[in-house]
Amino acid sequence: MKIAELRNHPFLLLVLKDGESEGYFTPEYMHKAKQQLSDMSLRIASDNLSIIYADQIRKGCEIVLGMSNLGLLDLCDNDTEKAKEILQTQGIVYCFRAGWAKYAKLKEISPSYFEEVSITNYALSVNDTFDIRLMHNAIEKTGNESAMLLNIYKSIASVYCANTILVDNDEDILQFEIQKFLNSAVTLLLIDTDKKKYTNSLYEELISYLTTSDQVDIFDKLETCIENISKQLPVAARNYLDELNLLEFSDLKGLIEQQMDISIFIPDILELPVSVMNELHDDFDGGYDFHADDDEDLAYLLDDK
Repeated sequence: MKIAELRNHPFLLLVLKDGESEGYFTPEYMHKAKQQLSDMSLRIASDNLSIIYADQIRKGCEIVLGMSNLGLLDLCDNDTEKAKEILQTQGIVYCFRAGWAKYAKLKEISPSYFEEVSITNYALSVNDTFDIRLMHNAIEKTGNESAMLLNIYKSIASVYCANTILVDNDEDILQFEIQKFLNSAVTLLLIDTDKKKYTNSLYEELISYLTTSDQVDIFDKLETCIENISKQLPVAARNYLDELNLLEFSDLKGLIEQQMDISIFIPDILELPVSVMNELHDDFDGGYDFHADDDEDLAYLLDDK
């Protein structure tokens, strides 16, 4: 890419131009290369763009140039002599296929993410000098991070989700839901239960603990609980969640500091079953909770003998 930046043209075109002027590429080779670029451009335009007009054909040419440039750079690693040899022995279609293979590999990250990446991102005009490899690597990195977030969500939800798991591809929603799962995980540890989902009685126990215990003791225990939950996560997931600040538990800690508003706001940051939420909103008069704590209900109803 250094010569591309200096001479204001894509790497591939400069290699072809230099090779032609040095006699490395014959006129027949250059004619064939131009024809192949043209044919591939028309195919790109017809398969991926709207009804073909002049500007769409031009865009197809730019995509072919970008893909071929990406492939050549990847094959030669910015070595101009090696690039000439690749073009001479393998041909420009070979370079295009190498670039297309890198683009198509995004499907392995996530088919849905691949569909979101417009092929026009790879368009390269004759005066573009930016490193298309950096652009592709950035797209790939974003895709991998998105896939990791989704996988982390599914993994944590499989343990702590108290309701139907609804997978959403919106990263903000996924982060919000993951934080709720993690908040529930550490608060369940706070009340010394091995349960992974709240019942009404466990929820009341949490409120009682948070509102009657010494704050210093709560925060000391909370840090221990956070450490325990963090250790249960795979290293890659833990590091990624740490980058997103999801292991700081800012909302939970801020709410504990307020203390008097805990019972009002804490339901919003926890993963609570529908049954518990219904009881909190008095939707069933008697607090019927879909059998979540039948043992406790029966103990209350039976004679104490």
